[in-house]
Amino acid sequence: MSDTQASPSLATGHPIAADTWQDFVTRLRHHCNGQGVKWHHTACALFTVQQKRIDYGYEADYAEGLAVCLEDNRWFHPEEYWADLDEDELNRVAQARSECDFLELDTDDQWEVLGELDDHTVTGWNKRWEIVNSHFTKEAAEAFIRRKQHDYPELRVYVESQYYAWEFEAIKAAIIDGTLAYQPKSVPTETAAA
Repeated sequence: MSDTQASPSLATGHPIAADTWQDFVTRLRHHCNGQGVKWHHTACALFTVQQKRIDYGYEADYAEGLAVCLEDNRWFHPEEYWADLDEDELNRVAQARSECDFLELDTDDQWEVLGELDDHTVTGWNKRWEIVNSHFTKEAAEAFIRRKQHDYPELRVYVESQYYAWEFEAIKAAIIDGTLAYQPKSVPTETAAA
């Protein structure tokens, strides 16, 4: 395997040439026929870059967790909210309902107190992963993340099986066996004679 950071590579946006093509074929072979298959468990791998998304508005029984929402802000635990906002108001509300400070309440009661505050919403949330783009090799997916991670809150590389994507698999097989190979651009004969 080549180090895609140290030398020119298609994975890092370098133009196609004999050396970058050979590097690509070597990496593709590693992930489809070599040791890479042990890591992702399929010879028909497509490396997707996915971003984490949080969806709100779920009932607590159907959610991964709860969040308190105020305007454009979200907190995923009552203690996070406590650390960021007005502790006196929370203690006043908790004292009125349970005769103790907010942090002395159990977590369910803390959520209930937060839900009773004006302009606050306590709601369930679920996480999902959304595909940003796809790559032939893991190295290309990782290079994308290094280059673009500042644009997304959280990214990951996920391997999709392309077993039934026959065109995709046929192209990969042709690249690996050399049927589909790099051919340098030929110079037109009239230009060569001039």
